[in-house]
Amino acid sequence: MMNARTQPVEQLVESSWFPFSDEPVIPDVWYVPRLSCPVFLFPEDTPDGKWHLFAHSWLGIQHYVSESGIRWEPMGMVQVRGKYPFLFKEKGLFHILYEKHGRPVPFVERFTKRMRKDYIEGSHIEMRSSNDLTIWSEPRILLEAKNIPSASDYRKKPTLSHPQLVSVDGGYRMYVGSSKYGEKPASTRYICTAFSSTLDGPYKAESQLPLLEAVPNDRWRNLATGRLSVYKGSDSYVALQNARYWDVANKRQSSAIVLLTSIDGLQWQRAAGEPILVPAERGWTSAHIMTCDVRYKQDEACWYCYFSATGERKFGFFRESIGLLIGKIPALRKPIGMQE
Repeated sequence: MMNARTQPVEQLVESSWFPFSDEPVIPDVWYVPRLSCPVFLFPEDTPDGKWHLFAHSWLGIQHYVSESGIRWEPMGMVQVRGKYPFLFKEKGLFHILYEKHGRPVPFVERFTKRMRKDYIEGSHIEMRSSNDLTIWSEPRILLEAKNIPSASDYRKKPTLSHPQLVSVDGGYRMYVGSSKYGEKPASTRYICTAFSSTLDGPYKAESQLPLLEAVPNDRWRNLATGRLSVYKGSDSYVALQNARYWDVANKRQSSAIVLLTSIDGLQWQRAAGEPILVPAERGWTSAHIMTCDVRYKQDEACWYCYFSATGERKFGFFRESIGLLIGKIPALRKPIGMQE
């Protein structure tokens, strides 16, 4: 999501959530498989007055545009092999952060001399900037996995994922996932933080230890942290965590969305109550709720939460698509007799 300075994030704790539809708003297709990690912008926040959404597939970061937030049209690819996109807006400029690793793709990726000289094959976080969400600057490297100690845990090569930026006193804090847990699909094992006094970095780890890890005695977070989506309010922080857990009833691993709260953005506790969303008994959300992004729409007095989930297989592969939840404070909902 963008900088959350205008969002009443404390209301997230009180909100009730409802699926917009039983079907995904952006289903994966054979040529764009495994759509995951959606981040989006409302029309009032974009240069062209349209809805914009970014998500990654096996191919890279995809860009979608919509007139309604429901029907989406593909606009092409922003970054080949980029994963886990995040949007940050500051001073009228949009910044997209993502993880990338591996060798260059011949005849697909274009590089300037400087980009070839600075190219890194190991897992790292990059950032590109734009003033129109269409033309993006050359990537700048913000953080390398080798500089986060826990990124190497249980891995042959250190791995980062799910970068997020939050403005804090003195600079910027990056929340980032480190290492992985499980497979088909894998989840982020830990959440760490890094800090920089400038937006372009470099970012340095704030601690040698992870900020968050699995909580063995927590029903919904006992295997791995999964993605953490952090939102800064006026005097506190709220986060949506796509935590991984052992489903005792169905005897399998699963993932759900739980709510966390914090005063300083560093010490977190799970909010009381049930998760925002758990896997369905059947269908496209029946295995894992993988990622989510939430923003408050002022003119509708409700929250939009786009999420990705898995559950169905096609040709032996798990499918992952994007759905929509709507959140609203119960007190703001009109009684049935008062609805227009």
